[in-house]
Amino acid sequence: MLRIHPRTETKAQAPAWIEIDLGAVRENVAAIRRRLRPGCELIAVVKANAYGHGMLEIARTLLGAGAQRLAVASVAEGIALRDAGIRAPILIAGPSLPSEAGEIIHHGLTATVGSLELAAALQRRAEHDLGIEIEVDTGMRRHGLLPADAVALAVRLRRSGRLRLDGAYTHFRGLTHRDGTDLTAQWTKFAAAAVTMRQAWPDLRVHACNTLGTALLPAAHADAVRIGGGLYGFDPSASDPLGLGPALSLHARIVAIRDLQQGDRVGYGGTFTAPRPLRLALLPIGYGDGLPRAAWQDADILVGGRRAPIVGLISMNQTLVDATGIPCGIGDVAILLGKQGDLRITAEERTAAGSSVYETTTLLGPRLPRYYRDRLSAATTPDRRQDQG
Repeated sequence: MLRIHPRTETKAQAPAWIEIDLGAVRENVAAIRRRLRPGCELIAVVKANAYGHGMLEIARTLLGAGAQRLAVASVAEGIALRDAGIRAPILIAGPSLPSEAGEIIHHGLTATVGSLELAAALQRRAEHDLGIEIEVDTGMRRHGLLPADAVALAVRLRRSGRLRLDGAYTHFRGLTHRDGTDLTAQWTKFAAAAVTMRQAWPDLRVHACNTLGTALLPAAHADAVRIGGGLYGFDPSASDPLGLGPALSLHARIVAIRDLQQGDRVGYGGTFTAPRPLRLALLPIGYGDGLPRAAWQDADILVGGRRAPIVGLISMNQTLVDATGIPCGIGDVAILLGKQGDLRITAEERTAAGSSVYETTTLLGPRLPRYYRDRLSAATTPDRRQDQG
């Protein structure tokens, strides 16, 4: 029988890889916490493989840096954290199916109730007091209960027993610092509902702010903030930046050099024609690894400390770069995200119009090994890796 052995190469051997600076993650946590009042909890969002950074390693780092709770998007993500030995409170910050009630209870996860059906399923399966949270829909119109319905459910739960309402939250829809007025309107709706819900549940934990809300609305920090992108260095507040820094860099080795003559056509469809003699460098990474053409086509990367443009259509697992006049050879490292010499390519620069900067790192696939380093720790782990998605 054919055996497929797991990949065992080190970073020095990998053709393409991701590096995560855990020290940068810790610094981002510290920068965010400096904005919070004493006693305000940090709920760290590690959904979607921690936005591509590696959920398990990042979750451990965040908890060690002072996050009190974790938030995920699904029951499966919560179970993965529990199976890895993480015992901190885990909120499923999104919808769950009523059929998942048993798994939620078995693994000690906190469900977000956004429907009466899920509440009923949890109540049927609960053998003792089970802590839940309610999402209040104040404008996203995506998941959760409208304020009046959320208040009614909170009162009903107090009377019926079994389910204990530990928290209530809303989700801001704003994207930039220009959306402050919209965020304030949502917060006002939510705060009014929370006051009434607290009459039934005095110890209710209230949270609303994401990274943008944390920067723009200090009055809405409440009992906790729920931070995702900011932990990884994405700062949406141009008017009052939080002082965050990117934690992720993307690397690939040159695997071939190709000389072109004027008029040679390149790649699928021959969409690029060499205007003069060129020297191309081939990288073993493509849209199958998370480089969608919409964001990366014709983009610059860094080779030999200089900017070099991608040419031709990006393939599933290969990309060509114009390295004409740049001293480089097979095995040399190109930087697709991150710093080389005095230059840096940011995730924001690689974000296509109409998409989110979060997509740039979240789409980076599991075929790319992730190596972790910690410049703030006495013990560095330059080749520590995590491949699970």
